Amino acid sequence: MSKKEHLHHLASLLARHATIFRCPVCGGAMNMAGERSLSCTAGHLFDLSRDGYVHLLPNAKPGKYEKELFAARRLINDAGYFDLLLEHLFSVINGNMRPGPADALALLDAGCGEGSHVSALQARLESAMNQDIVAVGADLSKPGIVTAAKRNARAIWVVADLARSPFRDQAFDVVTNILSPSNYGEFRRLLKPNGMLAKVVPGPEYLREFRQFLYGERARRTKAAENTAALFAKHFPDMKQRRVRYEAELEPHHLEAMLRMTPLSWQATEEQVRGLLARSSFRLTFDFYILWGKPFIG
Repeated sequence: MSKKEHLHHLASLLARHATIFRCPVCGGAMNMAGERSLSCTAGHLFDLSRDGYVHLLPNAKPGKYEKELFAARRLINDAGYFDLLLEHLFSVINGNMRPGPADALALLDAGCGEGSHVSALQARLESAMNQDIVAVGADLSKPGIVTAAKRNARAIWVVADLARSPFRDQAFDVVTNILSPSNYGEFRRLLKPNGMLAKVVPGPEYLREFRQFLYGERARRTKAAENTAALFAKHFPDMKQRRVRYEAELEPHHLEAMLRMTPLSWQATEEQVRGLLARSSFRLTFDFYILWGKPFIG
């Protein structure tokens, strides 16, 4: 698809689903203004980027994430290291959501990064439900959203502050939040009454070999996952959870990308990193909890 075709497709997609947005400046309803802009009732105007996304983050400041980080994440995701996690996440969503025959299911990935996960979920859900999935990926990072938009023209990509997200109340059937900070108040606001939040958090053994090699950490880390689950259950009292744990042998050319994309490497010395990268093979543990629930209707 050419860039012109990409933009035309995005404009058409936004025109059909502009009502999911609210203005990030004044909170007003939004609609298409011409072929290439979103506008609210107060006249605040937001143009579609030539790269195929919408920037809805006023007064944006440079973030700490760089293009290299998202390139590493894309490489790892394309290689399939998270496929088993995504299959379980798809199973959880598919088992809990049944949109009506005339409806498209609206899915928001809050903190989508470079978009791999929500793109995979969109494809799986459309195949299983034989129905359109309106997939929206939102992130603070412009480089992440640019990367996502260039790869998937069938989703809506938005640079946005998820603490004050530019979406109307009850806009989504499903919100996913994968290895990313949460704002439960916003998630409850954004979900339809029968919608669901699905959050993925690291389990106690996630990337434990990296921790052991770099820092000598051998103790199981359980408190973080427990605390997150307790906070989730406070906002979504019907919370359920599933643990997904597996191991994978890293290809040599994937080892550096996996290391660079995790905060575990950010405090390591260059000597420690070089020592790890010198390994000819590396078996790594992937350990996650999927937490899910529906808004509490009191």
